[in-house]
Amino acid sequence: MTVVFPPLPGSWSELSWRQLTGCWQVKIRYGGNADVARPAALLQLLGCSVSDTAPSYDSHGEPVYVLEDGRGNRLTVTPRGLSQMAEQAMPWFDWPYGDPGKEAVKDEKGTVIEEAVAPVRGYVNPGWRDAMVLPEETLTVGGLTFALPQLACNSLTWQQYRSLQATASGLFEEGVPEDEILGRQAEFVAHMLVPASEGKPSGDRFAPRHVFCYDADRAEQSVPFWRQHLPQMPELFHILFQMYQTAMRYYGEVFPLLFSGGGKADRLQDALTGETRTLNAVMKYQGYTKPEDVYAENLPVILSTLNTMAEEAKQIEQMNAKIKSKR
Repeated sequence: MTVVFPPLPGSWSELSWRQLTGCWQVKIRYGGNADVARPAALLQLLGCSVSDTAPSYDSHGEPVYVLEDGRGNRLTVTPRGLSQMAEQAMPWFDWPYGDPGKEAVKDEKGTVIEEAVAPVRGYVNPGWRDAMVLPEETLTVGGLTFALPQLACNSLTWQQYRSLQATASGLFEEGVPEDEILGRQAEFVAHMLVPASEGKPSGDRFAPRHVFCYDADRAEQSVPFWRQHLPQMPELFHILFQMYQTAMRYYGEVFPLLFSGGGKADRLQDALTGETRTLNAVMKYQGYTKPEDVYAENLPVILSTLNTMAEEAKQIEQMNAKIKSKR
């Protein structure tokens, strides 16, 4: 009988929630060993099981494993063959944050000794400049419902982004005790996931409705909750950081005057350093009446405003430079 496997996803954004958590579980289990993690993830996506024992060996002396497709059909494959299948079928698996490409390598004389490699689009998301898309809108943990970040984290408030940015800077420091790493991850998740609260019925809507509204104090209070639950679901942190990191790459391309390559702050960092001055400038530019209005605004709106202000400042600089050159 013919072995029939389900079609494979072509990017991280095409995974179901179960597939997404499964792929991250495999990555966590095998660490940086992609040669082992990739075939394991492939088997999981195909819904196959591998026999515990090798029934025979091929002509190269390699064990031959038996894959079952869940309908009693079997396919024999060597570890090498399985690895090759995974490499060809899942190039996106090695790039959860998008392929950054590679800059040219030059020697001391400036001669290129290794050519640059252009980034490959579509490993995270076929569209939207590789900004991650999750298959679900909410997540229930410990009896509580949380709003999951959506495309390019566009539902984040400015205050929420600032909290995440402060936390993200210390997530991957080397030599940090595991308990402290867990605490930092819990803080990041606490500020990323907004819990549902029951809204008050209004007008003709008598049924209670759930609303999701970010509150920095409430997020800090939920850190112990996530310290308790993350050890049982460590993949959740990595999924949320994947969302955050790909969103920053996206905004880095959409607002090039604010970011340098890879989402690292350039002009934006200058703005954040002088945050009080920046808040006042944004309030004046957009007509906000108080700083709380800026903090409660969605991230894309504030970034767009800052980018427009940066464009205008750049134009003024260019005009001043032309005037000086004519003197």
